[in-house]
Amino acid sequence: MRPEIRRIVAVEAHRRRTGQCPVRVHSLGTGETFEIRPTADGFVDEATNLTVRISDGRILVPDANAAIDLKLTGDITFEGFDNDSREGFTGRAGGGASVTIYDAAFVDFFQYAVATPTMQV
Repeated sequence: MRPEIRRIVAVEAHRRRTGQCPVRVHSLGTGETFEIRPTADGFVDEATNLTVRISDGRILVPDANAAIDLKLTGDITFEGFDNDSREGFTGRAGGGASVTIYDAAFVDFFQYAVATPTMQV
């Protein structure tokens, strides 16, 4: 899965768990921080200028020709499938300030700290 798609998944997983769209995402693996601009039907990843829309529970990124299936599966867990890379993933987003995404084989994981308009990261 491309790094920008993972970041988009982290933002949307957090948004679904908390009802608040993050305005900033920090990759704990790379040390990079990314700005997010919430919109009425999704958000914009400012680093890539990709517009993200949510439709029928699916994450759509028209400019990247990407569609990601994402489903909440438990109190803090989620699972999904990136149709572009043909990769499944799982993750944890408990409503706090972090999201972790695991690849399908549980070999690699990616952690993000997220900040909503009232939080600081």
